[in-house]
Amino acid sequence: MRRALLLAAALPALAGTPAHAHIRSSTGYSVIRQRGDTVHYRLAVENGPLAAAVGLQGRTLAAARQDIQDYLAPRLVLSVDGVECEGELVDTGYEHREAKRFARLDLDYACPGSAKGAFHVRYGVLDDGGVIDDHRSIVDYQLGGAGGTFVFDSGHHDLEAGASGALTDARRFVTMGIEHILSGLDHVLFLIALLLGARSFRQVLKLATAFTAAHSVTLALGALGWVRVPPEIVEPLIALSIFYVAAENILGGETRHRLGVVFGFGLLHGLGFAGTLSFTDHLSGRLLGSLASFNVGIELGQALVVLAVFPLLLLIRRFRWSPPAHVAATAVAASVGLFWFTERVIQGS
Repeated sequence: MRRALLLAAALPALAGTPAHAHIRSSTGYSVIRQRGDTVHYRLAVENGPLAAAVGLQGRTLAAARQDIQDYLAPRLVLSVDGVECEGELVDTGYEHREAKRFARLDLDYACPGSAKGAFHVRYGVLDDGGVIDDHRSIVDYQLGGAGGTFVFDSGHHDLEAGASGALTDARRFVTMGIEHILSGLDHVLFLIALLLGARSFRQVLKLATAFTAAHSVTLALGALGWVRVPPEIVEPLIALSIFYVAAENILGGETRHRLGVVFGFGLLHGLGFAGTLSFTDHLSGRLLGSLASFNVGIELGQALVVLAVFPLLLLIRRFRWSPPAHVAATAVAASVGLFWFTERVIQGS
């Protein structure tokens, strides 16, 4: 029983707190569109880190517009053919993504020279240290007759329009997919709840296939903008999926309809994954390649979780104390899922 209690105590440490409770990394979004000699840049960053970096001190974005513009001026620089564009913060607002509050910042840049010139974007937002450890911004751009996707991060601050290769983009999005599922505590805990109820690698393969097929569909539909479900709905339901699967493990183990349940919940998780890729519905081979690479990264991350956890569970089941340990660990997973569900419903109301 003592070992059962230790296992039960270890699971909350893995589950942790919701990702928004303590920010060590954040993902932002950049949509860049050129219209003649004007470039519109829509930037979305988490409101908390931005407020700390700028020093909003309780002020709204609108009230602090000049301070925000002064902060962004040296950190978000556009140029064409080597000549810097003149930027202005024209609008601000708030939006919610993945149960987090984001600041929306709209900037217009007046760019001299040819509309088909060579564009360069220098990005250093939230990169001063102290406020946040790691920040990245997913970019959807159309500049100088070229368009595509890009990721600004600690190692990549510069975008040359049309300069990054498809292989480079693919590597970045595969890596981002792996990091996203491994850092997404609710997705990991859902997988662990499934593994707690599985009895063999064959069952795990069936469950993983159903989950993968479902979330791949909604990831694509959501990332392309063809299906839009507010995160205030998706995020609580993802938490509820953890509670449901864990409770079902305790009450009845694997049931005949488990594959259908997993497929349905996979659709929800796919919408959650899509919150990380907010592109337009403008189809291109490069965009689809980035989307496919991100999905491959998610599958690799999912495989890592399965290979790390399920053999350990099979080993534990050889011991006499494994049944109470199984019940205790599953009960903790159910409790965490129910807690997250309640918290997200309250935050979204």
